[in-house]
Amino acid sequence: MALVSTLALSLTSCAKRRNYNLSGAYGYVQCDGTNWSFDVYTFRSQSQNGAYDLVIIPVSIDTPGDIASITIANSNQAYKQLVSQIVLNPEQEISAGTLSAADFNNYPILAITPFDPSTNFVSQNSTKSTFCQIPVPGEGF
Repeated sequence: MALVSTLALSLTSCAKRRNYNLSGAYGYVQCDGTNWSFDVYTFRSQSQNGAYDLVIIPVSIDTPGDIASITIANSNQAYKQLVSQIVLNPEQEISAGTLSAADFNNYPILAITPFDPSTNFVSQNSTKSTFCQIPVPGEGF
């Protein structure tokens, strides 16, 4: 839990809110962890007006076939799990869900953690976890 809190606070600049301008068509960020590395994209949703699709592409996975969970979170330890378990393979695109403007404001952190059915997101402590800011549409390019 300390690891998650520490990383979350550092990623959010001590919990400072970002002011989102969601007028862009897409956003991009490289999300690098110790064992896993991802390209993360947000694209304007074709099916939901005012929403954005979150797409994750594993770039480097130390053990292809690792099983992960995908969660969005904030520095107050609130979170929303988007994908409970997914197999990670390099270059295999993952559609992680659709984000609303409220999701961007409430959960600015993307957490990709090893799947562990015995604990919840806040209680996890894994060196394979990868954390980064969710790319805001219009940023990162």
